[in-house]
Amino acid sequence: MTRKRLGLDQKRVLYRDGFVVLREFVDQDRVAQARRLVLENLDLRRDGGAKDRRARRSNPGLSPIVLGLFNDSGLRDLLDEALGPVGAARGCQLATRLPAEPGEQVNESGYRDRDTPFRGWHGHLDGLWNGATRIHQHVDRAMTPEEAEAWNQEPSSNGCRKAFPDLGANLRNFAALVAVALSDQSAEGAGNFGVLKGAHHHIERFFRDQREAGGPLGPDGPNWERIDRDAPNGCGLRHYPDAVRLAFAMDAYRTPDGKLWPKPTLLRLAPGDAAIVLHAVPHGATRVAVSEPRLMAFFRVTPLARPEGNRAVYPDALCDIWREWPGMADVVRRPRSAP
Repeated sequence: MTRKRLGLDQKRVLYRDGFVVLREFVDQDRVAQARRLVLENLDLRRDGGAKDRRARRSNPGLSPIVLGLFNDSGLRDLLDEALGPVGAARGCQLATRLPAEPGEQVNESGYRDRDTPFRGWHGHLDGLWNGATRIHQHVDRAMTPEEAEAWNQEPSSNGCRKAFPDLGANLRNFAALVAVALSDQSAEGAGNFGVLKGAHHHIERFFRDQREAGGPLGPDGPNWERIDRDAPNGCGLRHYPDAVRLAFAMDAYRTPDGKLWPKPTLLRLAPGDAAIVLHAVPHGATRVAVSEPRLMAFFRVTPLARPEGNRAVYPDALCDIWREWPGMADVVRRPRSAP
């Protein structure tokens, strides 16, 4: 039977690293059904026909089959214990990456994919504005005024706004990102999900410093300039603070222009493995160098106890990342009370 709660050692890992991997958590029949639905939607199945056309017209992230990866697998029960009641998932992000060679595509950091180290990893915090139009793909010229005006609109392509002035924050936040692997990512090069291990401690301190400096929290707040005008395309996005990048300088890579790229921890997940990741951990996908697509299901979880006016934006939880984790209280209290 699937465990209904995280064990003590798992909670200690979650506190220390900002994420914890749950091996073989979701049963293979459930994973296979969800994978089949995703592949049908991508039109990768060979049978074709009306069945595929129906799949493409629907949103597989709203399917009971996909939602069951969280609601019916034991993951919801586990999060209920750690966060308090979270309710059933009503949507899922199905993140697919197809095999690709290092290319000329410019990513949100403003760099070409082939020039971005660690298989193209450029981590981000969720809930940030990412431009209303496609990222500027030219490294030989700046945006035209018309392009810049279109790109700077709100909301962005991911539905986020630049600022929430009434709340003193410039990003949305949830409590936990729950990932379920639907494809084999047990070796590097399979589009592995990368996380900046331990960065949540630095992110929390950074948000506290921003609040003490008068805010707002997030990009365009104290010591966090949103736009990197030194990026090759002239308008890269800083999706986490430079101060946090510097904290990981020891194992980082520097591109010829001097840009620092912290080395992520690439999760090696088999189908059915799950991971719980704090919102405060920069994360992102990497390039797929194998022949099969990378398939992941992501659930963003917020406890029902969060104040109604802060369902999407909760600055207090940015400055105290364990505020919403009653099931972690004993584990968190010991390290924080140590001299």
